Formats: sequence, C-alpha cells, structure tokens
Amino acid sequence: MTVVAGCTLKDSGNAALELAAMLARSTGEDVVVAVVVAAAWPPSTERVDADYRTYLTRRGEQVIAQAREWMPADVDATFVLHHAASIPTGLVEVAQQHDASVLVLGSSESGGLGQVALGSVAERIVHSSPVPVALAPRGYQAEPGGRIRRVTVAFNGTSQDRALVRSAADYSARTSSSLRVASFSVRPKMVFATTLAGAGEDLVVDEWSRQTSKVINEELDHLRGLPDVPSRLESVIGEGHGWREAIGQARWSMGDILVVGSSSHGPLASVFLGSRASKILRYAPVPVVALPRARR
Repeated sequence: MTVVAGCTLKDSGNAALELAAMLARSTGEDVVVAVVVAAAWPPSTERVDADYRTYLTRRGEQVIAQAREWMPADVDATFVLHHAASIPTGLVEVAQQHDASVLVLGSSESGGLGQVALGSVAERIVHSSPVPVALAPRGYQAEPGGRIRRVTVAFNGTSQDRALVRSAADYSARTSSSLRVASFSVRPKMVFATTLAGAGEDLVVDEWSRQTSKVINEELDHLRGLPDVPSRLESVIGEGHGWREAIGQARWSMGDILVVGSSSHGPLASVFLGSRASKILRYAPVPVVALPRARR
C-alpha cells in the first residue's frame, strides 16, 4: 500500500508533503505525490483550450519538480501527473490505482495558520472518498525525521464509534504509537451562570462526562485483550464553552494525529463527515484522519 499526497496547482506550501512523509515513515509505506490536471469542460477543440491545457500541464510539471526537490531522502517517493475530469476525481483515481492506505491533502489558504481548513477540493473529497483522508493544518511542519507518536480517536459512545476506536487501535499498533480515546463536551454559554437553568445544564453535562468515561474505560479494557495492543492506552475528556476550548483541553503535542469517523447518514465505505466531526476538524490543532464508514 502507499500514502498518496495530493498537490494542486495553487499549493503554496509543503504541508501535505510534510504529513505524507511522516505517515510513510511511521508505516513503512512509499509516498506517491500526485498532481492532477483537470480537463476543460465542456470539451472543446478550440485552440485557446488546447493552449490552456498545455499551460496547466507545464504548471503541473513545475509543481512536481518542486515536490521532488523537497521530498526527504529517507522517504521513497514517486511523482505522478494525472489528467482527469476534475481534481477531486483525479486524486481519488490515483489513490485507487496505487492502493492507497490514505489520501493526504493540505488546507485552504483561507484558513488560519495551524488549523485545518477545507478548500473546494478537500470539501468534495471528504464527502465522497472511498479511502481514508488525512488533512494537514495550514503551515504544518513535522519534526525532521518525525513519526507518529500518538493517535487520538474522537469517541462519542456509539456502536459505530466503537468500531472506529478499534480501527484507530490497529493503526496505532501498526505505527508503534500510543492510543488516546478522546471525547469532547461543549457546555452551553449562560449569561447568568448561577441560574437554575445553568446549574441544570451543568448537571447534565457532568453526568454525560461520567457515563462517557465509564464507556471509554470499558472500551480500553477490551483493547487490552486484543493480540496487537498499542504501546500505551489513555483517555481524555475535553470540556469547554465552545469547540475550540473543549478540543484545546485535550492538550496536543508534536507527532499527534486525530482520527474521526464518518457520519452514519453518509454512504457505506465512503468518507462523509457529519456536523460533529466537521466541528472537531475545524478546531483541531493537529493533522486529522477521516475514516470511511465500514461495511457491517
């Protein structure tokens, strides 16, 4: 299997390549760097379209040359210029052709530094990809020679999330990293914190935290009985008056990645982020890996 890194003609950084190299070092896989040139639509034989396609092809070759120059010597990489009907379609095609374990993408330039922000290409891919998608925060830089140190999986206590935890545990064991099961609780913002309504809301959140901790501990006990156990197991519940604060409470370090699952409302065996996963992704300070919903 391979790690496929998607580079677009508008890329202005190496965040996706940085993340792809780190993932490849951790798994022992090769990297395939893909640049997609989208065909004109509707198709035309006009000379202006032919000239534009030639320009895009040359620009794609320049992006590949830059990626080739940057790629660290300790990572085996090949470089592909792929023509397709659209960039999202082309990147998924390359991922399938090269038996990718994950498709790595960078963030939009409109996002803040250190945050994951979906551009138009990533937006389409995270709602249709049949392979896992890894998203690098804008400006992301891994440590020199860096590998995954800890896999954190977002858990909400559902049966679908239990399957997600086990997938994350498999990946953690494969990369010789620790596994952390995390749940996030967003407390409502009350104008008058001492009101009965505010106190009632806090009681509900506190009870949810206790129940969630119990379920997480049960899940960790189950993982300890598996043949391949991650090097270390831990849990955390991040709480705050907003997603940024709740996710920040979990505390993050270099070498962390965050795993989220697809919504149960999406198609089987495809990535389809629900509202909760989308909010977690938006405020995550580390790379995020979105896994497709598994078939039963």
